[in-house]
Amino acid sequence: MLHVALANIKTYARRYIAAILAVAIGTAFLGASLAVDSSTRATLKNSMGEYYQNSDVVAFRDVNKSEYGASTDRPLSMQVLEDLRDLDEVKTAYGSSSYVLSVRTDQDLHNAWITAIAPDHRFSGMTVIEGRAPMNEIEATIDARFAEQTALAIGDQIAIESGIDGSELQEMRIVGLTAATNDPFKSSMMQLGVSEQSWEYLLDEDAEFDEIMVNGTGDLAETRAVLERALAEYSVQSASVLSADEKIMVDVANLTGGTDQLTVVLLIFALVALVVTGLVVMNTFAVVIAQRTRELALLRTLGAKRQQIRSSVLIEALLIGVLASVIGVLAAIGLMAGLVKLLQVLVPEMSYATLGLDWKAVLVPLAVGIVMTIIAAWVPARRAMTLAPLAALRPFDAASVRNRSGKIRIVFGALLTIAGMSALIAGAILESLPIAFLGGLLSFPGILMMASLFIPSSVYGIGRLFAGNRVSAKLAALNSVRNPARTTATATALLIGVTLVSMIMVGGQSAKTTLNQGISEEYPVDMVVQDKPLTPAQIAQLQAIDGIAAVAPYESALVDIEMVEGETDTTNIQLVDPEELRGVLLDESVVPQDGELLYTGWQATEGTTALVNGQQVQLRVSSASYLSTMLTEATAVELGLTNDGINGGAMLKLNEGLSNAQVSEIVDRISSTLDIESATIYGGVIESMMFSQIIDVLLMIVSGLLAVAVLIALIGVANTLSLSVLERTRENALLRALGLKKKQLRSMLAVEAVLIGGVAALLGLILGTVYGMFGAYSTLAAVGQVRLEIPWLQLALVIGVSIIAALLASLTPSRRAARLSPVAGLATE
Repeated sequence: MLHVALANIKTYARRYIAAILAVAIGTAFLGASLAVDSSTRATLKNSMGEYYQNSDVVAFRDVNKSEYGASTDRPLSMQVLEDLRDLDEVKTAYGSSSYVLSVRTDQDLHNAWITAIAPDHRFSGMTVIEGRAPMNEIEATIDARFAEQTALAIGDQIAIESGIDGSELQEMRIVGLTAATNDPFKSSMMQLGVSEQSWEYLLDEDAEFDEIMVNGTGDLAETRAVLERALAEYSVQSASVLSADEKIMVDVANLTGGTDQLTVVLLIFALVALVVTGLVVMNTFAVVIAQRTRELALLRTLGAKRQQIRSSVLIEALLIGVLASVIGVLAAIGLMAGLVKLLQVLVPEMSYATLGLDWKAVLVPLAVGIVMTIIAAWVPARRAMTLAPLAALRPFDAASVRNRSGKIRIVFGALLTIAGMSALIAGAILESLPIAFLGGLLSFPGILMMASLFIPSSVYGIGRLFAGNRVSAKLAALNSVRNPARTTATATALLIGVTLVSMIMVGGQSAKTTLNQGISEEYPVDMVVQDKPLTPAQIAQLQAIDGIAAVAPYESALVDIEMVEGETDTTNIQLVDPEELRGVLLDESVVPQDGELLYTGWQATEGTTALVNGQQVQLRVSSASYLSTMLTEATAVELGLTNDGINGGAMLKLNEGLSNAQVSEIVDRISSTLDIESATIYGGVIESMMFSQIIDVLLMIVSGLLAVAVLIALIGVANTLSLSVLERTRENALLRALGLKKKQLRSMLAVEAVLIGGVAALLGLILGTVYGMFGAYSTLAAVGQVRLEIPWLQLALVIGVSIIAALLASLTPSRRAARLSPVAGLATE
C-alpha cells in the first residue's frame, strides 16, 4: 500500500496543496511561538548579562536568605570588595549597584544610573570606547548614546546632586565615553561611571553593591567555593554565589516573574490555529477520498482489504504531515530570523536581539504537525471504509434530536454552555478573571457542539431574507439546510477565528477606554508647566506652539488651610481663572467655583467648610491626586490673598491624536521657550499615551496571530465547498440540464459561500463581543469603574473581510462545477 500511497501523491499532488498549506501554517505558528520564547531568553541574556561578561562567578544579595536584614549581616560594601581582591585565588573583582542620582548639565537636569568603575576598567562591566576611565573624585564617564542625545563631550562639566535632600553638588569633568548599556532596566537613563572612591563618597551610607563579580585563578567550581568561604568568613550572611550563566538565568526568571507568560499566550493562539488546522485537514482528506471513490472501489474489487485501504490513506497523511511540518518549521525559523534582523536594522539600539533556538522549537512542531495530520485523516478514512461512499465523506454527523449521538452531543453541549455562562457571570460578579476564563473554556466548546442546531437555520433564514426572486440565491439558502453537517463544518472553523478576533478587539478597546478614563480622573489635565508665574508674552509663546490647543496660566499663594479643628496645613494653592481652566481640563467637575476651595490633600468630607488663613470657604474634595488645591482668582481677592510672585505656571490642553514623538517635541519646545528644565513639565497625556500604545501594540500582535487561524479557516471554506461540489455533481448537472446557466450555478455557490462566511462572522462577532465584555469587566472591575466600549467600525471590517474572503474561496470550486457538462455530470456515479 506504500506504493499506492506514493503513486496517489505523485499523480494527484494538486489535491493536497490545501492540506499541506494548512498544516505548514499551523506548525509554523507553533514553531514561531516556541522560537519567540527561546529568542526572548537569548536576547535578555545578551542584554541583561553584559555586566557579568568578564566574570566567572557572581556574589549577590539574596532576599530569600533567612539572614537577610539581620543586624549581624554585613553588606556587600567596598571593604568586602577590596578584601576579596586580596585573596590569592581571585584574579579580578568588581562591583555593580543600582543607584540613581540627579545630574545637572548646562541645559537640563537628568537622572543617571551610577556605576563604580574599577581601576582596571576592562573588568568593571563597562567598556570605555573613547577617552579613559575616571581616576579621581572629580572625573566621570557617560554612555555614548546619552552623550549624543545631549551634545555632551569629553571635557564638559557636570554636577552631581548628593546628600539626603540633593542639596550638595559635586562638580565633575567628563573624561571618557562608555558603550551604551543593553540592560532593559537601565537603557532609558544616563549611565554615569565614576571612580570607586567617588562612588563611595557620593552614596555615603547607601554605598552598597548589589553584586560583586569575580574572576578566579582556578576553575569555576574552585572559584565559587573560595568566594562562598570568604563571604561566610566576612559575615556577609545574605549573599549567594552563582556562576555568571546561572545568575543571568535567575535575572531572566525574575524579569518574567518565573513564568513564561508570553509563551503561554502565544501557545494559546497556536493551539487555536492547530484546532482550526485539524478541521481543515479533515475536510481536505474528505474531499480527496470523495474524489477517489471509484478508485477505492476498484482496489476493493481487486482484493484490497478495508484495513489496507485505510493504511494507504494514513500513509499519505503521514507523508503529507512530514513534508508540511518540515516546511512549517523552516518557515518559522526563517520568519524569526528575518524579524530579528529587521529589528536590528530598524532599531539600532536593539542590535543585541538574538535568534535563539532549542530542541523544543524544532521537534515539538514537527511531532505535533505529523500526529495532527494523521489524526485528522483517520476520521474520514475510517468512515469511508465503514459507511456508504458519500455518507462517509461528510466531516461529522450533524447534532440532531433525531439520532442518538446527536442527542448526547446536544445535552453535553448544553450542560457545558450553562456551566460556562454561569462561570462567566460569577467571574464578573466576583471580579475574577480566572473564573471568567474558565467560563469561556467551558461555554465555547459547548456552543460549538450545538452549532448545527443554529448555524444552518441562521444561514437559511438570512439567505431567504436577501434572496428576493433570484433562483441562485434561493437554491443557495436551501442548500444550507439540506446538509446541515456540511454547512456547520464550513462555518465552524471561521466562527472560532472570528470569535477570538472580536473578543480581543472588544476587550482591548474596553480596557483602553477604562484605563484612559481612570487616568483622566487622576490626571484631569494633559500637561502642567510648574515653574514660575508666566508673563503674557510667555503665554502667547506657549499658545503658538504647534500641538497645544489651550493654555490656562495660574499663580500660587502660600496659605494656612484648616479643615479639622486644631489641624492646620500650610501649603501652596493655585489661583486660577475658572473659564480658562474649563478650556484645558478633561473633567469640568473639578473646576472650582467662586467661594469654593477645591482640595486634593487630606481625606475630607465633601460639602463641609474650611478655613483659609482664618476665613471660611466652602470645601470641595477632588479625587484627582495629581491636581493641586485651587481657588478662583475672584475668591482669592475676597479673602485678601495675593500671589507669592515666585511660584506659578500653566495647565495645557494638547491636540488629540499626537504621537509620542510629537509630545516629546512639545516638551522640548516648552523647555527651550520658557528656559526651564524638562523635569518641571508633567501631565496625564504621557501616562495615557503609554497605556494606549501598549494596548494598541498588543491588539495588533494578537490580531495578527489570530489572522493566521482565520486564514486557515478560509482554506477550510474552499475545501468544504469543493466537497460540496463533488457531492452534488449529479444534482448540479441536473440543474444545468433543466436550464440553469453556468453563471447562475457559479452565483449559487458564491452566494452559498458568502452566506456561510457572513453568518459565521456575525455569530462570531456576537460571541466574541460577549466574551470580550465579560473578560474586560472581570479584569478591570478591581481597578475602578469599567467602561465597556465596542469598536463597531473594526467589527464591521471583520465581517466585510470574512465575506470577501469567503467569496474568493468559492471561485475555484464554482469554476470547477461550471466547467463540467450536464451530460458528464449526470453520468457520474
